[in-house]
Amino acid sequence: MSEEFRLWSKDFVLICLANFFYFGSFYFLIPTLPQYVDMIGGSPGQVGLVMGLFTLASVIVRPYLGNMADRHGRKILMLLGSGFFILFPVIYNQVQSFVPLYLARIAHGLAHASFLAASIAYVADMAPPQRRGEVMGVYATSNVVAMALFPALGTAVIEDTGSFPYLFTLSALTAAAGFLAVALLGEIRSQAGRDIKQAGIWEVGRRREVLIPSLALFSGATSYGAVITFLPLFAPQRGLADFGLFFTVYAVSTILSRVMVGKLSDRIGRRKVILPFMAVLALAVFLFPFLGSLWLLALIGVLFGLGFGAFMPALNALVVDYTSPSDRGSALGFFTAFMDVGITTGAMILGLVGGRLGYPAMFNLGGAIILAGIFVFAVYMKPAERSASR
Repeated sequence: MSEEFRLWSKDFVLICLANFFYFGSFYFLIPTLPQYVDMIGGSPGQVGLVMGLFTLASVIVRPYLGNMADRHGRKILMLLGSGFFILFPVIYNQVQSFVPLYLARIAHGLAHASFLAASIAYVADMAPPQRRGEVMGVYATSNVVAMALFPALGTAVIEDTGSFPYLFTLSALTAAAGFLAVALLGEIRSQAGRDIKQAGIWEVGRRREVLIPSLALFSGATSYGAVITFLPLFAPQRGLADFGLFFTVYAVSTILSRVMVGKLSDRIGRRKVILPFMAVLALAVFLFPFLGSLWLLALIGVLFGLGFGAFMPALNALVVDYTSPSDRGSALGFFTAFMDVGITTGAMILGLVGGRLGYPAMFNLGGAIILAGIFVFAVYMKPAERSASR
C-alpha cells in the first residue's frame, strides 16, 4: 500500500461509514430484541437462546469466512454480510413463533461473521504497514460511535411508539446505508490467494503470533462481557441508579484511546502499548468492588475505556504484522472470534460466579483473568516484534 494513504480518502471514509451503519443496524436490536421475544411470549431462557444463537453461529464460521475472503476478495463477503443484514429485520417482523426465529438468528449470525471477517481484513489491506495501528484504531471508532448512539435510539423508539415494525424498518434502512457504502468501495485486491498456497484455517490459528494475541483479547473480553451485562444490576445495589454515566464516559475514552494510542503503537511498538493498557483495564475491573460514588464510577469508565479501547486495535495490528496477506482473512477471523467468545464467557460463566459469590467476587475474578492474559502475552509473545512490512 502506498505511503500516500490518507484518512480522508474515499475508500477509507466509505469503509468507516459502512461499519458505522452496519453496526447501527446491529445495535438497534441489541436492547430491543429481548423485549420483542418477551412480547411474543418468550421465556427468559428463550430470550437467551435467541441472543446466543446469533453469537454462536458467528463465532463458529468466522475463520472459514475469513478464509473465503482471502480466496475470493473482501468486497463480495462484505456485500453478502451487509446485504443479508437488510433482510433479517424484515424477517423478524414476520416471525411469531420460535423455531423460525431461532433459524433466522443463526442465519443472521452467519451474515455477521461474513461482514466482520472481510471488513477488518479490508482495512488491514488498506493500511500502510507503518501506520497500521493508527488506521485500524481510527476505523474501530466507527463501531464505538454506533454503540454510543443506536442502542439508546432503539430503546427510545420502542418507548415512544411501542412499534416493533417501525424499529425493524429503521434497522433494515440503516443496514441498507451500510450496504450502499460497501457497494461504492473499490476492491483492493481482485484475488488474495489464487497464486499463493494458503495455510489451513487451524494451522493459521495455532500460530503463536495469532493464538497468543487471541488469548489476550479473550481475557479482556471476558471482563467486558461481565461488566456490560451486570453493571446495570450491580450499580443500583451500591446506590447508583444513574449508571448510564459509565457508558457515556467509557464510549468517549474508548474513542480517544483508539485514535491516539493506535498511532503510538506504530511508533513505539505494539507490545509497549498492549501490556500497559491491559494493566489499566485490569485496574478498572479491580476497582468495581469499591464502587460507591459517581466520581469513582466515572473514573472506572475512563480507565476501562482507555484500556479496552487501546489494547484491542493494537492486538489487531499485531496479528496483521505477523500474517501474510494471503492468510490475513483467516487470521483475523480467528482472532476476532475470541472477542465474542470472551463476551459470552463473561456474561455466562462470570455471571454464575456473581450469582453464587456476589458481584465483587465476580469482578475480582475478571481482573485476575486479565492478569493471566498479561502473563501469557508477556511470556509467550516475542518481545522483538517483526518489522511492519506486510
